[in-house]
Amino acid sequence: MTTAYQRMFNRSAEDHTSDFQKALDAHQAKADQIRENAQAALDRIGSRKDLTPEAQRAAAARIYKPATEQIQQMLDQHIAKVTQHKQQLAQKAFGSDRSTDPQTAMARRQARQIAATAEDAYQAEQMVRDAQFDGDDHLARAAAAVAYERGWHDVVDVWNADGRNDTAMRYLIELEQLPDTNDTAWRISTAASYSQPLSGVLDGLKPHEISRAAEEGPEVA
Repeated sequence: MTTAYQRMFNRSAEDHTSDFQKALDAHQAKADQIRENAQAALDRIGSRKDLTPEAQRAAAARIYKPATEQIQQMLDQHIAKVTQHKQQLAQKAFGSDRSTDPQTAMARRQARQIAATAEDAYQAEQMVRDAQFDGDDHLARAAAAVAYERGWHDVVDVWNADGRNDTAMRYLIELEQLPDTNDTAWRISTAASYSQPLSGVLDGLKPHEISRAAEEGPEVA
């Protein structure tokens, strides 16, 4: 959300995402450590002259396979963390608190149903203005939420025209800095940062061949 309202906030976009980014960085650092430890062990195996090629492959496969599985799991967790954080920010911004009382929850559901009938940005904006004039905060918030989901960001700015929803806008600004987890380029880039390189002795082997070597190859001391 790159509008005039963003300039009202003292914290930069980088500051908004810094805490969450630090958590992601720490998560990836753990994956990096797994990779480094595995690579060091693979290098040691590759340099051993007392092992036959078959024994080297088996020993390398027993290190590489679990390390790869761990790193893949951490990649999945990375994507899930980003997805969950985005959902949490949207919930904070638009007040979808599941712990609220039944009466308020019903009012929010009804407001959401009404807001969903907006067919374009103009209707959504009018809905926000009318709801705020009438003091119907639930409908105003619901209409802003629908507008945000549909990309009508000018409507969201109208919702906060008087600054009453600055806190919500901070959540949305942070949300805008986060990647689209369904974007193919982002997924490829993120997967590359979690990849486990193959050891030289495993070069050319397919995944099922590595698994077989790990399960059937000779034990190495």
